[in-house]
Amino acid sequence: MLFRALILLIVISSSVHAKNTLTYKEFGHLPMIELPSVSPSGKHVAAVFNSDNGPAVVLSDFGKNDITTLVQLKKSRDRIEDIYWVNDTRLLVIASYSEKIVNRYFRFSRIFSINTDGTELRELVVKSPKELAPWEKRAMGDIDLVSLLEDDPQHVLLQTFDVRDEANVVYKINVYTGDYEKLFANTYNVHSWVADENDNVVFGYGTEHAQSDVSTIWYRKDDKSEWQLLHKRKAFSGETFSPITVVNGKLYVMTDYQTGRQSLWLYDIATASYEKMLYGHDKYDLEGVLYNSKRSKVVGVYYYEHFRKNHYLEDENNQLSTLVKNTFKGFHTSIYTWSDDRKQMLVSAQKDNSPGKFFWLDLAKKAGGVWFSQYPYLENQPLANVLPINFKAEDGVDLTGYLTLPNTSSSKKPPLIVWPHGGPIGVRDYMYFDPYVQFFSNKGYAVLQVNYRGSGGFGSNFEASGHLEWGKKMQQDVYAGVDWVLSKDLVDSSKMCFAGYSYGGYAALTAAFQQPGKYDCIISIAGISDLYTLATTDYKWKGGIRAHIVNTIGDPTNEQVEAELKSLSAINNLDKIKAPILLLHGTHDTQVRTKQSSEFYEQAKSKGVDVKYVEYKWGTHYLDEQENRLDAFSQIESFLAEHLD
Repeated sequence: MLFRALILLIVISSSVHAKNTLTYKEFGHLPMIELPSVSPSGKHVAAVFNSDNGPAVVLSDFGKNDITTLVQLKKSRDRIEDIYWVNDTRLLVIASYSEKIVNRYFRFSRIFSINTDGTELRELVVKSPKELAPWEKRAMGDIDLVSLLEDDPQHVLLQTFDVRDEANVVYKINVYTGDYEKLFANTYNVHSWVADENDNVVFGYGTEHAQSDVSTIWYRKDDKSEWQLLHKRKAFSGETFSPITVVNGKLYVMTDYQTGRQSLWLYDIATASYEKMLYGHDKYDLEGVLYNSKRSKVVGVYYYEHFRKNHYLEDENNQLSTLVKNTFKGFHTSIYTWSDDRKQMLVSAQKDNSPGKFFWLDLAKKAGGVWFSQYPYLENQPLANVLPINFKAEDGVDLTGYLTLPNTSSSKKPPLIVWPHGGPIGVRDYMYFDPYVQFFSNKGYAVLQVNYRGSGGFGSNFEASGHLEWGKKMQQDVYAGVDWVLSKDLVDSSKMCFAGYSYGGYAALTAAFQQPGKYDCIISIAGISDLYTLATTDYKWKGGIRAHIVNTIGDPTNEQVEAELKSLSAINNLDKIKAPILLLHGTHDTQVRTKQSSEFYEQAKSKGVDVKYVEYKWGTHYLDEQENRLDAFSQIESFLAEHLD
């Protein structure tokens, strides 16, 4: 009760005063604070601060709202991917930037270390013994953390490409001097190495060879033992098998074995058999594991219903989770980060109609308070509730989704915006506060989100049912959601816009020619207009990428599939399109090539289609540069007002 009363008092007293009118600026800002991490001792919190000047790493005393900038990254160019504590006074910062290799943009990683007083900033770099070919430069752009070395406060284990092995190898790097040593040669074509609870690199996973779609798992008992092949799996066959860590000679593995849902199992390495399931949900896939503060031990798992749910493997941690839940009633909470002794923690608090925010909680002092909201200008605003919905597809498949109706006193039914998620495979919508959804709703529009077949989180069979269904059953599922909403007579059926991001942009452009008279406008953000070109472009990359294309989109070398992919592409159906279209795309998109929008625009314009195209310099797939994001929201606001109001 002490915690709850204190938190409620602080929330009320610190709320931002409500404004009469909200604009695209309040919704279009990037989250102010991201990726917070509590120091091992619990004295400090490091985080990413997104400002008009670009992303920065900032530091604050635990329980305080004053922040100090440690390092400011280049505006537009850099993105901070994660922050880790090496020790109580030294941080590891993983950043990335995009660069063109030959004719395509790729993301390149950079890893820095810095003291908490802002001194001794150092980039941790493994030097190449020779000038790199383009593909080698691309490979060396992937740098990943393997271990924070719990008992060694001066070193970490990183993996990156080694031109001599032509594969990823593990280096032990001094975070103060930058000196490094290669731990062992990689002659197994392993792509990712993983350490056990004692920080020994004991297993890795990769492929049989560089162009293979057969994944391999390698294991050794300790750093003095020989590597042994543990497991093989051809892509898209058999149960999934994703190793997590080794504990006492047993493997923790995420797999859909027996249950058809991603669950955490204990795998006996000696007998090559599953020993027991450590945790699985009877309805949802597990999304990942929870680590201790040093990432040396798995302490739990998490999954999503409408909101995230954490489950810990030890009762003591589940009791802490329950304490947090009871302290912050009215919020959907999870422990986001904590100190080594678990006394100081930051809690992520979520609602459907309120921005995500972080609370601090000090169990030693029995105190707590608000740290930061991710969207402070939207605090204490009358935002809309997100309603979970259930309906059936045309062929009877059970589907779920969300409907958000605007807060308005008007007796008029609101226009509808159809907003399917991207991905498509393995991604889903949630009930969380979403700045796009709330922006649409604030402007007076209803918003429909559908977890069409192929969406993640609902089991392997549901995800697999979306394979090879671009523009077909996945698309029909979204149409079924629209028909369900219209049957409830909640929206104005004469005013509808189909909009989406990435795959959602593909779905929007597809609706433009499959149902040309139904929608008053179409919005595609980083969307796909030419499915055949998408497939053929990535098909040339042998191995896992090719297997993904063939099994989820279709084999473009098959004449029948080629014809179908072309028929399911908006760029080949321009004569059927009637609704005006807004295209938004970033020039530095590493996931969907900008040509998917620019070439569609040129051909659509020549055919007389009412189309507008905005291309963003430095724009990523997610438009996560502040000015780009703000302009995108402004463009969307004007376009919707023109065609729906």
